[in-house]
Amino acid sequence: MTMKSWRKVEIGQTLLSAIILISLASLAFYYVRPTIFKYSSPEAVKLMLSSPHTIDVNRLEVLRIYAANSEDQIDRSRNDTVDLSLNPPHSGAKLSAARVTLLNGEATFTITGTKNEVVTLTATWVNGRTKLEPAATTISFLSLL
Repeated sequence: MTMKSWRKVEIGQTLLSAIILISLASLAFYYVRPTIFKYSSPEAVKLMLSSPHTIDVNRLEVLRIYAANSEDQIDRSRNDTVDLSLNPPHSGAKLSAARVTLLNGEATFTITGTKNEVVTLTATWVNGRTKLEPAATTISFLSLL
């Protein structure tokens, strides 16, 4: 081979080495920071409840439910119907509604408890554009006496 041929081979090897190094660095960076490469859709995938963990007995508390995407941001295009339920079902806690409709991705309702107890509030998607994962939270009703 002539000197020019060897030079072309060296340039090719250098470019191939650079491509391999860049690929390895990209893979390493992906495993360290995968969220940079992940596409985040604004489309809601789940319901979320915003509520305190403790509420005073006989106090009316306003709670909020909303449709959220995978980044927990509200999807304002959702107007879905959601069922609300308490467990145990015959507790002293009462909801202002058993079913709510999201308006621009969110809805509010109230809850009150008449005795010291712990209840689980669950929000379940009923209908709308696409199914949403349910949400649940535990609320403790406590008397301050």
